[in-house]
Amino acid sequence: MKKILFFFFLVSNVVTLYACKCKTDPLAENYLTADVAGIIRIIKVYGENAEQRTYKADIKFEKIYKGKKFQTLTVRGLIGNPYSGACETDVQPGETYLILLNKYNGEYSISSCSPKYRFNMEKEKATSEVLEKTFAYIDKNKFAFTGLQFATCFDELQKGDKSDLSAIKNFSPKNPFAIYKVKVNDYSKIEELTPVRTFGDKDQEIENILKRNMIVDTPMFFNHKPGEEFLILLLYLADNINTKYGEIINFEW
Repeated sequence: MKKILFFFFLVSNVVTLYACKCKTDPLAENYLTADVAGIIRIIKVYGENAEQRTYKADIKFEKIYKGKKFQTLTVRGLIGNPYSGACETDVQPGETYLILLNKYNGEYSISSCSPKYRFNMEKEKATSEVLEKTFAYIDKNKFAFTGLQFATCFDELQKGDKSDLSAIKNFSPKNPFAIYKVKVNDYSKIEELTPVRTFGDKDQEIENILKRNMIVDTPMFFNHKPGEEFLILLLYLADNINTKYGEIINFEW
């Protein structure tokens, strides 16, 4: 019996040891630090290196928000056979992604931990335009954000398939995104809120929901202290209006 218990202990520790752990930052934070940001389409995959467990993917930029276009990505993993425990990923021809990447050793590469998100250019055209306007604003005002980090939130009071923010009636924003500076308490609740840029509609209702419902999910590995200030980005995602569980006013998308 002791040998069996030892075996399970050993296996569980091996699984833990080799489990993929990623540092995930909010969308705006990833954009600020990225060398290149855009929406890409995978054209073809090839050049598998079984020893290094990598392969190449030729890409085409559908949209470029930041940086310069390039043609080839290095993908961590084997074609069609990624090992999730090693943070490997898989991409296939025809797939489209939003990427926010940095160049290392003269090339761009991706793993399951890279800031990349599946994106449907046909169904998410409005979202693409929202991102373009949001990123342009962040670029223009990035020095005003110095010393602050972007964070996300979750609705601790949500009961249905959408948060209270997305349940706001007759919402007609003049701006496709909003940014708030918030101060959080010991319980990661918002105790003070300062609008940086608002939607221009239902702004007071939005502020009330943020203070009442939201828990601020502080950046990973951040040494959070009571009274710390963060930036909160909200996006208006009209593409999600008829999508179950799709947030219309969202911290990501």
